[in-house]
Amino acid sequence: MKPPTSESVTPMSKLAERIRKATHPEPAHLGFAAPAARQKSASLLVVARLSAGDAGKAADAVKKGADAVIVDGLEAGKAKDVAGKADGAALGARLAKANRSDVAGLRDAGVDFVVVDPGSAMAEVLLEEKVGFVFEQGGDVEDTGLRLLGEMGLDAIVIPAPVEPLTVRDLLGLRRLASLTRTPLLAGVRPEAEAGFLQALRDSGVVGVIVDGSGLGKLDGLKSRIEALPVRGRRKEEHAEATLPAKAASGEDDDEDDD
Repeated sequence: MKPPTSESVTPMSKLAERIRKATHPEPAHLGFAAPAARQKSASLLVVARLSAGDAGKAADAVKKGADAVIVDGLEAGKAKDVAGKADGAALGARLAKANRSDVAGLRDAGVDFVVVDPGSAMAEVLLEEKVGFVFEQGGDVEDTGLRLLGEMGLDAIVIPAPVEPLTVRDLLGLRRLASLTRTPLLAGVRPEAEAGFLQALRDSGVVGVIVDGSGLGKLDGLKSRIEALPVRGRRKEEHAEATLPAKAASGEDDDEDDD
């Protein structure tokens, strides 16, 4: 059996690459390099969501720090121009009712990924290659359905915008989605979202926050708060280490009588 060649491996979308870098930061290099020379990578992506009429603001969104741009209802005829303006960012198109020809046309025009509603998108769109897929998760889904989503090779799942501040119940709901789907989550936030809220989202499986086009002027502040978040660490142990009583640990047995 021949090993897979580079041509047989499905290329990763820009969005998927950026998600991987955000969730798996490079380890610190050994040596005497000055700390200032080491660039700290953000642990949350910032995604700008624009209406079709504001697609021309893609360049401005990238300039202000957006890692990805989603344009609602983007058509293939305009996608090439938008892709050029969003150079350096992953460009996505959100389709109300996706069919295969639309997805193929957008991909050929330079779109990196498409955001689709699984309830209205045609199943054959998933046959298209060299393009990433993001599903919009609307209502509640049973555990089996969430596990099946994890087997579809999605780049990410867009979830309803969490309410700020998060309750413990909200946090558990996010962790349920992330755990069962095993897929990165994208969530809408206010551009003024506080650092604690952003960290809670990140530590619950959210890898990127979506900001509407009206908040582009506040992206700088949002990016700064994200970059200042503590580095991703190992999760706390769920259970304390089991210990034996002192007598059991010492091997003594009070019931035995040598006499």
